[in-house]
This record gives sequence, structure tokens and C-alpha cells, in this order.
Amino acid sequence: MRDVFGHTLVELGREFPQMLVLDADLHTSSKALFFKQAFPNRFIQVGIAEQNLFGIAAGLALTGFIPFPSTFAAFASRRALDQVAISICYPRLNVKIPGSYVGIPTSRAGSSHNCIEDIAVMRSLPNMRVADPGDGADLRAIMRAAVDIDGPVYFRIPRYTLPRLFPEDHRFEWGKGALVRHGKDVTLFGTGLMTNFCMQAACLLESEHIEAEVVHLASIKPIDRDLIASSASHTGCAVTAENATILGGFGSAVCEVLGELCPVPVERIGVRDRWVDSGGIQELFEHHGMTPEDIAAAARKVINRK
Repeated sequence: MRDVFGHTLVELGREFPQMLVLDADLHTSSKALFFKQAFPNRFIQVGIAEQNLFGIAAGLALTGFIPFPSTFAAFASRRALDQVAISICYPRLNVKIPGSYVGIPTSRAGSSHNCIEDIAVMRSLPNMRVADPGDGADLRAIMRAAVDIDGPVYFRIPRYTLPRLFPEDHRFEWGKGALVRHGKDVTLFGTGLMTNFCMQAACLLESEHIEAEVVHLASIKPIDRDLIASSASHTGCAVTAENATILGGFGSAVCEVLGELCPVPVERIGVRDRWVDSGGIQELFEHHGMTPEDIAAAARKVINRK
């Protein structure tokens, strides 16, 4: 996914000469390096100074540029939150924020870098749009949609290789989800890499004659209220799955919609109220109960609550 991010920066840079990439000394990790190599005069290295990174991006946006201040999600949603909120979101500036190294898979980086709260933080900011791609085609489409719309955008980039979910010509639309598997017994609502886990869970359930519907919601804010309500109404229960904390994040967003439009039993998969320690990727997914097997178990549980 990081390579897709880097190559898409270059593609968009060719189309939009007013696009700039700013970096806080992480361009080799995030793959923003690709943009630096293609457009050295449009790449700004600010060093390890994330608050300056977003303050400079805000100033550039005021002069007509489209800045991409690139850093790890932990630094965007924690260290520089005041600048993101007040300097960018409050005046609704045209800044596109890629958050790298999100959630569980961060190469044993530990609690300081395993960012699990970025969805909750970013979706709470007025004027901010939030997206979590399900595969490379989804990421490319989200980045293009980010440039095409005026105003602040935050999108996630996991350090993880994902199987193809969508065709290369996939189009992303803000506030619209995608029904990627039909079913009648339970809806599995996924975002980001967890949609792939939901698809695997649906296959496990199929062997037990349980037909799971899978809905991918890359657009977390705005979210597809109609699709959430219609799918949950059809199946009668739901499981949400996110590569993030369940407190205030994607699962909370889905539950807000269901509480208002279609109350049904729900189980949430994600990081509970705790920090993510250092560990292997599969080891951490298992430790936090976020594997396809855990999603399938949650589906069985919620079906019994109908």
C-alpha cells in the first residue's frame, strides 16, 4: 500500500502542478520518496517538526497550493492535532493529510507508533473528511477524490499488503460504501484492511451455512447512512471491523447510524480500551481478537442475539 501511495503521488503531481508534498523526515518509510525523485522542487523537507509540517501546509494552502503533509498517523493525530484542527480544519483549508503506519501493522513500532485513535480523532473535527482504503485501487481512487474536492481530507495508509478487492478502474465517492458480498444472515461492515478480513470471515461462515453480507465503507466521514441501514435491515444484525480502536472510531460511526435509523444487535471488532504493544503483525491481530476467525465468532454471537 505504501508503494501505491508513492506512485499515486507522482501520477497526481503530473496532473496538478499546484500539488506539493511536505515531509517530516519519513519519506523513505512512507514512500513519499517517489514524489521527491520525480519533482524535487515541489518536495519540502521540514525535518522532525510535525507541528511546523502542518502549519506550513496551511500557509501554502492559503496561497493556492494543494499540500500533502506526509507523516505517520500517530504524529498527525497526536503531536500536531492543534495545528490540524485550528490551522487547517477551522478555516477549511485545502490540505490533504496521508496518515501512514496506521493501526496494528507497524513493524514492531510499539505504542508510540501504533496509531489506533486517528479515526476517532479525525472524524470528530468539523470540515474533515476521513477515508480508509480497502486495497490499492481504493487508495488511488481516494487520493484522486481528495484532490478533486476542496477542503481538508485525512486518509489512512497501512504498512500492509492487501489482496485485490476492486478493479483497477475503481471509482471512490465520498459518503458511498460498496456491497462486496451478498448475504442474508448478518452484515459484516468493514473499513480499510479489515474488509479483507471480513471477506475471509464470510467464507468461514459459509461452511456453516451462514450467509454473511459484507459492506466496505472506505468513506468513514461522510458515511453511507442509507447503505448501512438497508443492509442491517435486511440481515437483522451486524459486526463492525476496524484496524483501530473501537472507541469513537468506525464501529462507533456505524452504531450511531444504526441507533438512529435501524436498531439491531451489533458486535464490534477492533482494539479495545488498551495500548498496542510491540509484536509481530499476526501475533498482534490474534492478541487483540481481530482475525477473520474472531470476526466469524462475533457473527455467530450476534446472530444468536437476533
